[in-house]
Amino acid sequence: MVLRCELCRIEVPDEHVLADHTNGKRHQALLTARERFETSQQSSIYVSNIKREHDVNLLKDYFSRFGQIKNCFIDKEKHVYAIVEYESVDSANKCLEYSEEYKLHDGTRLKVKQRNHHEFKSKRMLISEQEFLNINKEKEIEQHGILIQLLNSKLTIDEQAVAIVQQEKITDDILKIREDFFKELEVMFIKYFPEAKLCLIGSMANGLATILSDMDFVLILNETYIEPQRILSSNNSGESMTIDENSCSNDADIQQQHKFKRNASDGSSSRSLSPPLPPTSHSADDLLQMSIPDRLDYIRRLLRSYAAYVCNVQRIAQARCPVVRFCHKQQKIFCELSINNHLAVANTELVRYFLLFEPKLRSLLCTIRLWIKQKDLLGRGHRFNTYTLFWMIVCTLQLDDKQLPSVQSLAERANHKRQYGPWNCSIPDLNQIERNISDVSIEQLLHNFFKFYSTFNASQHELSPWTGKLELKTSTTNLFSISDPFEHDHNLTSHISQTNWLKFQEECLLAIQILDESAKKRQNKSWGLSLILTRKSLPQKNFVHEPHYHQSQSMNTIEFVVNQIDEEEFQLHVESILKDILLFEQINYEMISKKRPASPSVELTPNTLAEQLDETLSAKRRRTDDDDGYISTPTTGISYSNEKIYFQVNYRTWQDRRKHKRSIENEHKDISTFEREKLISYKLKDDKDHHLEKPIYLSMDIKLVPLIDDSNKNKAQIRFEFQTNQQHQLFVDLTHFLTLYLPKMFTNQPAH
Repeated sequence: MVLRCELCRIEVPDEHVLADHTNGKRHQALLTARERFETSQQSSIYVSNIKREHDVNLLKDYFSRFGQIKNCFIDKEKHVYAIVEYESVDSANKCLEYSEEYKLHDGTRLKVKQRNHHEFKSKRMLISEQEFLNINKEKEIEQHGILIQLLNSKLTIDEQAVAIVQQEKITDDILKIREDFFKELEVMFIKYFPEAKLCLIGSMANGLATILSDMDFVLILNETYIEPQRILSSNNSGESMTIDENSCSNDADIQQQHKFKRNASDGSSSRSLSPPLPPTSHSADDLLQMSIPDRLDYIRRLLRSYAAYVCNVQRIAQARCPVVRFCHKQQKIFCELSINNHLAVANTELVRYFLLFEPKLRSLLCTIRLWIKQKDLLGRGHRFNTYTLFWMIVCTLQLDDKQLPSVQSLAERANHKRQYGPWNCSIPDLNQIERNISDVSIEQLLHNFFKFYSTFNASQHELSPWTGKLELKTSTTNLFSISDPFEHDHNLTSHISQTNWLKFQEECLLAIQILDESAKKRQNKSWGLSLILTRKSLPQKNFVHEPHYHQSQSMNTIEFVVNQIDEEEFQLHVESILKDILLFEQINYEMISKKRPASPSVELTPNTLAEQLDETLSAKRRRTDDDDGYISTPTTGISYSNEKIYFQVNYRTWQDRRKHKRSIENEHKDISTFEREKLISYKLKDDKDHHLEKPIYLSMDIKLVPLIDDSNKNKAQIRFEFQTNQQHQLFVDLTHFLTLYLPKMFTNQPAH
């Protein structure tokens, strides 16, 4: 169902989006504008039979006898009529009700009548980027349902992957519109910079674009290499559903300061602040000698003055790769343009090379991109983007029997050498590619991808498409590292949060199980990729065998690099956060003994009690063929530390903390952060809605390992074991609190 806002003249998919729109600032501003328009018409009169010598002051002087005048306008073309607007409607009515002639001092008899009323019509307003995504969300849901039905009709997973490519690719009509838009911009820039070249990069250049993909351009003025800026503080946002081979949008630095303007008037008003550029050509060298803000401002003014269908033009100078962002008015295409970004152009050609070299790579990428999008791990913020996913896939194929060559070997085989700054960006001619004929199915390649990353030890290794090998990790700053294929000191995954990385690994484990259990088509049931794309979590009842529920230790481990500190002192800090802030109840052996009496035939000792609780915490569940119930079985082959600490969680103190924060701060203005959080937890404890129906049990094990390259620091590892069906969200919250408060406690907070 499509609904329409007649005032703003836009269509929205459902009532929820319409409600959000009508409560928005732009719609409310139009309501105010319409009210002013209607009031202006009601308080105005139409005056005719005026002469050339009559001016505004004369008319104001005459008609002011009926009330205070707000405005007066005379027809400038023929000078035959005027509009007189009063401050109030009553004054206009008083003038219209005047029974005598409207006669001026020179004897001219004026004709006065009520001003004609016209319907208020706004220009078709530009919706914001988020509204655009909301409108397309309904279409996406509908298309996704059609895709699932299509996938279930296929006979193999390889056929399903091919169907996903066809479904995801952009339509020919939209592609034609975007190509025409590119050509218009190209003609405009060549007019001003005759020696320049406008390059299309990213998903639009590689054939990987979807309807929501942005358009990314690079204006190549000459061969000058512009080194990326080193931005100290990053907002760590990602990309929306696009593949962006340049190092600007793909990097997460630029998203903070720039949302698109809320409506079209923003663009027009700011346009008036910058005078139009004269229609003459300019020197590329002169432009490159400008400061970055001035250079971007020049391009911005150029687009505003002479580019058709362009609006909301913004410069973004404080970014790793400075860009100008703008939007296509009618089609709502969001665009970015950088200058002399040679690395982006080289990256685009490299991606095209690999897509031509291994045709199955396209199906792999589209499938994994859609899968990770369904898990809410693709997009802005601390999520993955398609460019990162592409190189993650390439790395697995480079490591797996050398199915893809390393970027370094391609650079060595290239006839035409290209060097930009310190980076070798050479690749062989695209016209001379010998395609890789592989017998490995897409199903097997998908399985290999999920298996590789579900067990990948990100704390020890990093990936390098340049060498095509696993490299020993040289930095502990980022959890997961994969270097840019050309710019080797740029980590493509620096913006991905620890939470999203751990969730990604968990989803890889679940995807493997689904592929293993549903590799064959089942009559009238979802199977294969349709299960992976629709399931939010693993449905236990759908599996006959025992699933591998046990997570690897890295899945539940938090790591810190800390200064030299005693292990006992570090443990006290951690316990203080769990017990004093989150109100976790520590369980000792005596408490276990009371709650879980041992069998009379077994001697009750602290060690046996600890083992029993470990079995409960690490239990896996399986389903028998003839019974719908589940049997708990202990996990074997896992060694536990004798130093393990056990907790029982009775309250959801990790939820709804923000709603109490302000009231606590107002009541206790001089309180420390640590004490404030304790008071928030006590308020949540008193709230019955935050009481757990069943307690959550977890254990904690702490180790301090000296760093080899720095004798003054330790690597602190905190490993948690949870009840299986409750571990993920609680682990996320523990990670947040420990990361936030441990550094403070090391400096100025007490451990007790």
